[in-house]
Amino acid sequence: MKYGFFIFIILLLFSLNKTFSISNKKIKSIQIIHADLIQNNVENQIFVLIGNVHLKYDNYHLFCDKIIYNKKDNKYRGYGNVRLSSGKNKIISQNIVGNFINFQLSGKVVLYIHQGKIKLTSDIVNFFFKKKLFQAINHVVLFFNKIKLTTNILEYDLVLNQIFYKKNSVIYYRDYTISSKEGFFYINKKKIELKDEIKLINQNYTVYTNTVKYLFEKDQIYFDNPTIIVQNTNINHFIYTKKALFSIQKKIFLFKKYVSIHYNDQIIKGEYLFFDQKKNFGFMKNIFLENAKKKYFLISGYGEFDFHSDSLIFQKNPRVIKILKNNSIFIYSNILKVNLKKNDTFSLQGFSIKIFFMNENETKTIVQGICNLFHYESSNDDMKFYGNPIFWLFHNQKITGKTIYIQNDEKNNFLIKNIKIIGDTSYIEKINSEEFNQTEGDIITGFFNKENFLEKVIIQGNVNSIFFLSFNSSKEKKIINKSYCEILSIYLDKSKKIRKIFCEKKAYSELIPVDQKTPKKFFYLSNFNWKEESKPKKNQKLMIYKEMEKYKKEGLLEKQIIKNMINRKKFL
Repeated sequence: MKYGFFIFIILLLFSLNKTFSISNKKIKSIQIIHADLIQNNVENQIFVLIGNVHLKYDNYHLFCDKIIYNKKDNKYRGYGNVRLSSGKNKIISQNIVGNFINFQLSGKVVLYIHQGKIKLTSDIVNFFFKKKLFQAINHVVLFFNKIKLTTNILEYDLVLNQIFYKKNSVIYYRDYTISSKEGFFYINKKKIELKDEIKLINQNYTVYTNTVKYLFEKDQIYFDNPTIIVQNTNINHFIYTKKALFSIQKKIFLFKKYVSIHYNDQIIKGEYLFFDQKKNFGFMKNIFLENAKKKYFLISGYGEFDFHSDSLIFQKNPRVIKILKNNSIFIYSNILKVNLKKNDTFSLQGFSIKIFFMNENETKTIVQGICNLFHYESSNDDMKFYGNPIFWLFHNQKITGKTIYIQNDEKNNFLIKNIKIIGDTSYIEKINSEEFNQTEGDIITGFFNKENFLEKVIIQGNVNSIFFLSFNSSKEKKIINKSYCEILSIYLDKSKKIRKIFCEKKAYSELIPVDQKTPKKFFYLSNFNWKEESKPKKNQKLMIYKEMEKYKKEGLLEKQIIKNMINRKKFL
């Protein structure tokens, strides 16, 4: 009896091994290592293994409570506490159906892959041994390197050690939630690639893009397509870029090719932006800043910003453009410093300044000027010029002093209210190459009309003046009116020429005839200095307009891309 049962088991194992073996000679046969009970229905061609079942195929071991093998369809069906393992990799489920070439696990499937570094759960897992591929379906959850992935369909290529997933996929990593249509995990390369309709959500911002690469070892995220980063608390605050790199551990952000920052009615654009979040410091190249509310622009080749001190420093030919109602102000400098203040206000400091006030209707320069130091306050739109400032008005007038103040109209900051010059001031009007109307005093104030044209000049304190006056309606017969007083008022007509002069308080004057014998020393005040060659070049205006037009075109293209990427109602 004992030997008969032993012979029966040998014959049965031989029969099962032969039946489970695959016709392909390269594939090994299945071995039955253990079963508490083996049943064989010869008529129905069904084998049943019951209790602590253990099968081996190549390097794979299968354990379960029960296996039914049907020779007709060459499939086995395993039930209860199913476990398939190979080395440190293992799969746990409730059911298994297949033939070790292709099989399916179902019922609370759990996989431990890549020596336990990867854990996967799903409703169904399909294995394709020839392709060395398995597929997880429905309620798929993958855990890998502090990453949690949820999706509906996932495929794992065992040869390439690569994971592919699609449809309703979400990644949870640290404080990030990332959804996308498709994704690839490259285990050996330690890299993740995401594609199509990607949405990355952080507690502070949300990112929209179509391509993302993440490198595990470097802890870096690459955005190789147009990307939008939106502040969660205010959707009007966002960053748009064509290419970007985030170093998560180092907290470094790098935007390449093109970047635009939209914040509080301001748009800052550039070709390259680097920001170190730990140091709160960064720099930007080829900058274009636009403030839609205040109607001003800033253009610069390079800029640094330090948010510890709330300051920005612009270099490489920084220019500021202020758009007024009928005029525009152009300010050029070697260095421009911005100090950020409360309530979104700021101050500007410029070094080595050239300035233009342009009349757009007549395409003529109202004011041109230079100085060593420029200061601007956004809270009141007032401008100050220090360090030997020199201003030219209407091409033939010049104002100098120690400090020049420009004050805008409080009711309408598109209009200039007045210009005030303090300390060692002078006002000069060129008549011809030899004759100049001249005044000197302590303070000069110039008043502008509603068309932003200078109509009145008042000189106060120790006023000395020289004016060339024609008489008897003959321009050839002139006299020099040399005077001294405490207050001198000059009124200009619409053609910007002097129409009236009024001198008061301690007034004294003398008249000097002008002829060929008149000594030239009577033509000039002691501190007279014209130096017309130091005027700024006006052709720089056209270059700025070309730059502004370029950025406006890029802005229209950018707006269309954003509209396509994000629902307009929710974002714009």
